[in-house]
Amino acid sequence: MTLDVYFGNKLAGFLQSTDNRGVVFYYEEKYIADKNAVPLSASLPLRKEEFSQIEAIPFFSGLLPEEASRKKIADFLHISETSTFKLLEALGGECAGLITITASGNPDLPKDTYYFNSDNYELLDENRLADFIKKMDLRPLMKADDKLRLSLAGAQEKLALAKIDSKWYLPLNGAPSTHILKPTRKGSLSSLAMNEYICMKLAANLGLPAPDVDLINIADRDVFVVERYDRIKNKSSIQRLHQEDFCQAMGLMNTSKYQSDGGPGIFDIFSVIKSNCSVPALEIQKFLKYIVFNYLIGNCDSHGKNYSILYRNRTVELAPLYDSVSTLIYSELTEKLSMKIGSHYEIRKVSKSDFYNLAQSLNIKPFVISKLFEEFKRNSCKAFDELKNDPKISKEVLEKIISVFQDLCIHF
Repeated sequence: MTLDVYFGNKLAGFLQSTDNRGVVFYYEEKYIADKNAVPLSASLPLRKEEFSQIEAIPFFSGLLPEEASRKKIADFLHISETSTFKLLEALGGECAGLITITASGNPDLPKDTYYFNSDNYELLDENRLADFIKKMDLRPLMKADDKLRLSLAGAQEKLALAKIDSKWYLPLNGAPSTHILKPTRKGSLSSLAMNEYICMKLAANLGLPAPDVDLINIADRDVFVVERYDRIKNKSSIQRLHQEDFCQAMGLMNTSKYQSDGGPGIFDIFSVIKSNCSVPALEIQKFLKYIVFNYLIGNCDSHGKNYSILYRNRTVELAPLYDSVSTLIYSELTEKLSMKIGSHYEIRKVSKSDFYNLAQSLNIKPFVISKLFEEFKRNSCKAFDELKNDPKISKEVLEKIISVFQDLCIHF
């Protein structure tokens, strides 16, 4: 069986399930013959030869949900959670970046531009959206409606919708979404949506590239809302931008997203940026800011899939910050960093010398790191004060994050 893989509105290649070679990918001949052709991934360069399952699956599996979310949606669809091929057949109509995956012969071919009309978007009233959230423990959000055929990476339950004139719409027939909604979890992590809202607003206040975010309440749950950076919304239409996370770019499975499990470390991501970005010096500086910021908020879950490359008009850059939360405010979560800093994984053991050792390994002068810390510390009071005036923010959660930030600043 074969699935068509589109890059934007162009047929780029084919994902094929074979009897003896597993799932393989190969580019369409006309696509690679085009002088303007772009690879789907840094790990899948343009070539005539097919990519083996070992070469191809990391990128394509990286488009799908992970962990419990993947199992939940696989069980709902009566598909094995190990079958990347079958899951992409069911969910691949709206993926991250410019990727669309569809069965051969599907009449709903991807378009370059999607206009706001009833063929592409269906108005979602408040009661129906609330019903999606209420039933999320029984039915996966990505299949909250049978019309949805979308995939989002990550372990957390999410729903992708289009926001047009302040109203929510259900994307139809592979039309792109504009926002991702992440309802808060129940139990001990019930403040997670609030946490992410605070951390992402803080990042923006500190001058980091960060998408617009919001915190809304649906069906008595806090819902974190983030505008997609891989979509361009105009007055009457939406277009896609391509992106991939660093596990995909390096050909690593999402099960290897943590450095201690064979996933990328800071040096590895640094090397990919240096080799692939249009202006490496600018993007390296941006990446270092992300690393220091995630350290200061106590984000131990900042791994290879939480940093991405964005492809915009043949310019390759680091994507805006995303998925930044203070995991350190939850005593039941690990204090082990996803990517080692210097010689330590344990966040509370990281010191100034570890950051200097990191700088040395990256061939960067230590004062560059020192300057970043000084800049964050100098601007943090004003940045936090702005958050204190936000009526949506819980003072209790904010104070916990401030405490973590101040404690970790002391180490530098």
